[in-house]
Amino acid sequence: MSKALPQDAGLLAGIRVLDLSQGIAGPCCGAILCAQGADVVKVEPPTGDWARGMGKQKEGFTPVVVAYNAGKRGLCVDARLPQGREALVRIAAQVDVVVQNFRPGVVERLGLAYSDCARLNPRLVYLSISGYGASGPMAALPATDGNMQAHTGIMARNRDGAGVPRRVGIFLADVAAAQHGAQLVSAALYRRALDGRGRHLQISLLEACAQLQASNILETAWGAPAGGPPSAPAGVFATSDGYLMLTTLNNAMFERLCHALGRPGWITDARFASNSKRLACQDVLHHLVAERLREQTTQAWCVVLAVGDVLHSAVASYEDLIADAQTRHAQIFQTVHQPGIGDLPLARVPGCAPAPVLPAPRIGQQSVRVLSDYGFAQLDIAQLVACGAVIPG
Repeated sequence: MSKALPQDAGLLAGIRVLDLSQGIAGPCCGAILCAQGADVVKVEPPTGDWARGMGKQKEGFTPVVVAYNAGKRGLCVDARLPQGREALVRIAAQVDVVVQNFRPGVVERLGLAYSDCARLNPRLVYLSISGYGASGPMAALPATDGNMQAHTGIMARNRDGAGVPRRVGIFLADVAAAQHGAQLVSAALYRRALDGRGRHLQISLLEACAQLQASNILETAWGAPAGGPPSAPAGVFATSDGYLMLTTLNNAMFERLCHALGRPGWITDARFASNSKRLACQDVLHHLVAERLREQTTQAWCVVLAVGDVLHSAVASYEDLIADAQTRHAQIFQTVHQPGIGDLPLARVPGCAPAPVLPAPRIGQQSVRVLSDYGFAQLDIAQLVACGAVIPG
């Protein structure tokens, strides 16, 4: 009979995950599973996850590493050595989930493919995240968030005022794939509870980006202009001291905006009688709205628009978001104390209750403890360390 879990345990408490991935997509997937209660072991080579070199580095960490590895336990293994590969296979035989995001063929060469692990662990749920998929003419190509945004139309959709394509300034492709990957893992664990079988799950950044834009891509079938707004007035407008995002989706919302802006005459203007008519003359309408909004500050307009029940938001900075009253009320951010760096605001995984967050591990910080937990004798651990197959933190 299984031991009862405490009532406040995460939904995945008791699930053990071996995270072989590096970068963003795989580690972010592992971070979601970790936040939901799984015990996630982060495996790194002696040189560390290559994300440790992404962006501003402090004490061997970068924002990417902390964001997507906080709460995990660190194990450093040199998988180029047979002893290192054997150690990882031995651990994979005991876990519930393996996550990897290497290019197709890499885990096969290391002897850590699904077929290798499933022979010893048929209940294993194994997630492979790739750039372009496991097969096909582009399968072997490297993929980053930037080139994936270019390849899947995201950059073409996000053009500047001069029509130049731009990358969305977040790791959109990676995080989308990570979220789909975590959901797939949970679904597979549910199915395993019913039929007892493990599964090999495969997901690509390519398909994640396409699904992310499903409705936008379908606009082409409607003959709508690519990137065109669905309604008017809608968009970002300058105030006297900042910017506001306004959205109107129907006539009732447009009428509320007109009253809030002190322009009731627009309601009876034949040019603005329906959304289709407003779209047809949106340049004129946006010019009128822009003129009015420049007369007051962002905060003043936010008060007026809120009273008028108009869909709006001030264009905020990250500092504004962290300090926002609703953000603080909902405890969106948790504090992670990263040794050598200090307290950092880490966005909570949606749906997970606020809880203390352990820092991201140093390379191999818990190597010895992890091996011991997975049944390695002290003599075996000493030999793995002596030959360089395992690096203690």
